[in-house]
Amino acid sequence: MRVAAQMSDDLQPAPPTWYARRSTLQSGLHLVSAHRGFEHADGTTMHGGRPALWSTERSELGLIRVIVAREAAPEAPNTWFVSVDEPRAEPPAANLVAYVTDDFPSGTIINRYQFGSLGIRGEDQAGAIRWFRDIGLKHQIFVAPQWRRNQLGTLLVYTASAFHQANGWPGRFHADGRRTELGEKFGGRFNHPERTVPLSELIPPMDPSPPE
Repeated sequence: MRVAAQMSDDLQPAPPTWYARRSTLQSGLHLVSAHRGFEHADGTTMHGGRPALWSTERSELGLIRVIVAREAAPEAPNTWFVSVDEPRAEPPAANLVAYVTDDFPSGTIINRYQFGSLGIRGEDQAGAIRWFRDIGLKHQIFVAPQWRRNQLGTLLVYTASAFHQANGWPGRFHADGRRTELGEKFGGRFNHPERTVPLSELIPPMDPSPPE
């Protein structure tokens, strides 16, 4: 009986992730947070909830700021991001490019025009993530070699998910079966198996240079 009970425990599903929308900024971005628990189905948007996995906050220096719970990525460095939108891509896509410097508070997201005035080289980026914004599908993720094994990939995914919800774009952030070799290794360690399907196709590594 103890063996059967242990097997039952091992088969317990991971708790779903759902969202609580608090308010909307003048820019149209939403202040929203992510929560894990069985109260609601995965990807549901509600009002209020338990302690947040991540939350979006007002930023005086950028578009918005994403606060990821420390326990979600405890080894990740303090990182800020540049939003690079691709509305004319097919399908329309969004990118976040990550930088590990002290130019902005950690979690701040700025736009590409603000970034262009900073004099920071694009090749100094620590990582990047691209996804299809109309369906929430992660397309590619890149982490610079010197920042691998520091949970920067986890931070990128959570921040992209938060920015997706802040924009009110449809769908929940998830991955299909197409991944790079590094993406497959990362996917095996990510704590949201309900959002990732088994590998079906290996694709080339992400080009680390942001779109024009």
